[in-house]
Amino acid sequence: MFIGRTNELNEIVDGLKTDRFESFLIYGRRRVGKTELINEGIKHSDAIIVSYECIKSTIKDNLVLFTNKLKNIFNDNYIHFDSFNELFTYVFNKSLTQNILLFIDEFSFLLEEDFSIESSLAVIIDRYKSKTKMKLFISGSYVSLIEKMIEYGSHSYGRYTHIMLIRPFDYYDSSLFYKDYSDEDKIMLYSVFGGIPYFNSLIDTNKSALDNILNLVVKRDSILEHEINEMVLAETNKITNMNVVVSLIARGINKYKDIYDNLSSMGISKPDYLLKKLLEMDIIKKVFPINEENNKKKVFYQFKDNLLNFYYRFIFYTPYQEFRTNPKFFYDNFIKEEFEKEYLPKLFEMISMEYLFRANINSLIKPIILKIGKYSFNDSQNKINREFDVVTLDKNGYVSYECKYTNSKIDNRIIVEEENQTKNLSIHFYKLGFISKSGFSDDIDKKKYNCICLKDFYK
Repeated sequence: MFIGRTNELNEIVDGLKTDRFESFLIYGRRRVGKTELINEGIKHSDAIIVSYECIKSTIKDNLVLFTNKLKNIFNDNYIHFDSFNELFTYVFNKSLTQNILLFIDEFSFLLEEDFSIESSLAVIIDRYKSKTKMKLFISGSYVSLIEKMIEYGSHSYGRYTHIMLIRPFDYYDSSLFYKDYSDEDKIMLYSVFGGIPYFNSLIDTNKSALDNILNLVVKRDSILEHEINEMVLAETNKITNMNVVVSLIARGINKYKDIYDNLSSMGISKPDYLLKKLLEMDIIKKVFPINEENNKKKVFYQFKDNLLNFYYRFIFYTPYQEFRTNPKFFYDNFIKEEFEKEYLPKLFEMISMEYLFRANINSLIKPIILKIGKYSFNDSQNKINREFDVVTLDKNGYVSYECKYTNSKIDNRIIVEEENQTKNLSIHFYKLGFISKSGFSDDIDKKKYNCICLKDFYK
């Protein structure tokens, strides 16, 4: 069953209906659902589908395999190509007399071996685009390489009529894979599996949320541990000390200065290089407070993926790997307490921001939110530094949200504490908001404050 990506799918289907050449460049990290999206879209095409998935090998190997595919499609055993330029020319020539859809998956594998292939394809697009009605699909997982293709000054700049960066699902679209679970279980599953469609597709909805976490992640040699090994560890292990940086971020040491200090204490240099490589690999992201977006001293780093966050925090560095043969025992003794008291409440703040963003673009919040993120407060005179984790900016100013992922309702006592804290710090939030897992007591003036419950997230 195909889930989500409605806007992207509609754009593909509309592009297939035109009476002219259309080119789609669709990219994003591995397992994010690029191929599934394209395959779902081209179901609506009656063209001859010329599809090839590049392999992580030499140009010569890919050329041979692609050529063999063309021999079968066009029933032509005598074709031979010495370059991809010749292969592209052959297919585009065919499109002058036949209705053809060309789909090259994992194109970035070719670019990694020989980036000049990008210019070869661009030249052929220019040569044929006014003469053919072919639909061209290019996809790739190496985000930095694909973005290099479309930056100003590249040969491919302006050659693609549709460009889509496919991102992981948010908390809501991810929940469509397990829509019959309780809201609390949905939060638990998203906090571990994140928004990668493939990871979520492995969830067995006949089992409990915890059993899925135990079987798919915690258990030794689980399917997702192998996925992480293939996706991340194979790359990070190539660069000395990169996994040390990953470990620091997983433990909450995520500000640049703190990372630098920790690495220095271990005798490790070049933190900028290590962070840059992790950013290029799409493992982490750089985040600034919304009130100090140009202050490099305030930058901090987060995992882009909840599964990596969970795995590195609770599993990868544990010295008790042998206990993972009994995943429930391992969870109860080495994960459960920290997961429930620290990890889930922290992830709930991130999910709350995703909710606010989704509610905002669906016109459920007035006035519209212009920015969502952390807010940094610095009183150098009194030596007070504070960060507020969920803050929005609208035309009237800043709104700070306190998020509580507990089994107790938020009552007036908590609200008074938050009001006094912001007053004592001379922070001018024009309004306060509260986001609660368990709801609110009856003594709260819900007209004065923005009050949001977990049940609102999944309406």
